[in-house]
Amino acid sequence: MAALRRLVATLRRVAERVIAPLRQDETPESFRLSIPEAHTTTYDGSVGWSKRPPAVMDCPRCGSEILQHDVWDDIDCPRCAAEFDYREFTDLDLVSLVCPVCRSRMNHGQRHPERLDVPEWATCDECRYHWEFRHSFSQR
Repeated sequence: MAALRRLVATLRRVAERVIAPLRQDETPESFRLSIPEAHTTTYDGSVGWSKRPPAVMDCPRCGSEILQHDVWDDIDCPRCAAEFDYREFTDLDLVSLVCPVCRSRMNHGQRHPERLDVPEWATCDECRYHWEFRHSFSQR
């Protein structure tokens, strides 16, 4: 009987050591082991254009993909050395946004395509990270 208690105590300690790195604290919102099939909402996210996830665009000169890590970075093609200012973002074809948490390609879209030329939201299906442009339009 004592051997069984020691075994159970050992298994409990092992389980706690395995689970502990996955938790930041005891709340369910901080548990970072995300399984898409188990979640219906996002767990982590950012708001605002300055926090937009990295973007992948097509180079208009050679057709290769260009990664713009930060919103304010210039857009430079690594293949043909084409250079574009960050303000030319809307002139280039956006391929995808890249999740800053798990590096997967994100679903993205626009809610007001007639008013804005940029993505207004992006969601990662892998880790449930979500980004919102968040803006307000004045009433006329």
